[in-house]
Amino acid sequence: MSLKIALLLSVILQFATAIIALTLIKRTRTNIAWWLISVGFLLMAIRRLFELFQVFTPESTLASGLLNSWIGISISILMLVSLSFIKRIFNIQKRFEELKKRNEGRVFSAIIRTEENQKQQFSKELHDGLGPLLSSVKMAISAVAKNQDVEKSNKILVNAENLIDESIRTVKEISNNLSPHILNNFGLHRAVKSFLNKLQISSNPRIIFNSNIGKTRFSYNIETVVYRVICELITNTFKHAEANNIYLDILQDTNTLNIKYLDDGKGFEFTDDLNEQHGIGLTNIQSRIKSVQGSCQIFSKPDEGFNINIVINTD
Repeated sequence: MSLKIALLLSVILQFATAIIALTLIKRTRTNIAWWLISVGFLLMAIRRLFELFQVFTPESTLASGLLNSWIGISISILMLVSLSFIKRIFNIQKRFEELKKRNEGRVFSAIIRTEENQKQQFSKELHDGLGPLLSSVKMAISAVAKNQDVEKSNKILVNAENLIDESIRTVKEISNNLSPHILNNFGLHRAVKSFLNKLQISSNPRIIFNSNIGKTRFSYNIETVVYRVICELITNTFKHAEANNIYLDILQDTNTLNIKYLDDGKGFEFTDDLNEQHGIGLTNIQSRIKSVQGSCQIFSKPDEGFNINIVINTD
């Protein structure tokens, strides 16, 4: 009697396990390995049912035992095949993790190189811009101290004052490059417009700017990243693209900020291969966009210009 109760409980538990496994198929996105395992659990339940049937009807032991054996073989085959698929999934997951680590390392290296470039640029601006002006002021003051001619000394002091004014303007320019005050005070639209106005000294390339954000303010990180990315894109076009036209759209939807940038320059061969290098500028742009949970799509071909679409969630 106890054997029959144990088998009956075993049948109930096996069918319950099979039902749970079958209900989880949707969560596995119809993975074939889970299908096979679920069928295996179902056959295990059927096998237990036949064992229970053998206990209640001993005269059919031979036929039931033969069928039970074939079910056992089927279960073994299903489990073997499913394990081979699971091993394949683990291998794919391992390759994905390795690829993710390489990509993270590449982005981190790009950030480090960008920071070093910015430090070098800052050092160059101080050395080449501010350094000579301050040296000139020092020489002017020294000349006044040595000169006995009052009129000439006054002229030197006037020149020194002009040099000091120029030094102050240079410091403001360097400060503005590090942290654009117009961006902090007036927002993204005004900052981009001001940057474009400074560039459009000549008519080539022509910049067509379209925006619907007006005075709308976004988070500090989003505004800074978008401004830096736009500056980087335009600088790259001026330096390398030999373009006639630049088209820039900054458009706001309900909860997204869409930036579309296009130039009709000479372009280059762009691929999505993570191992393909496209220069630190483009890598830096991609890493900046990812830092604010944004995404971008890039297209470029030789003689077909450059196009990038950026989408950033503003919630």
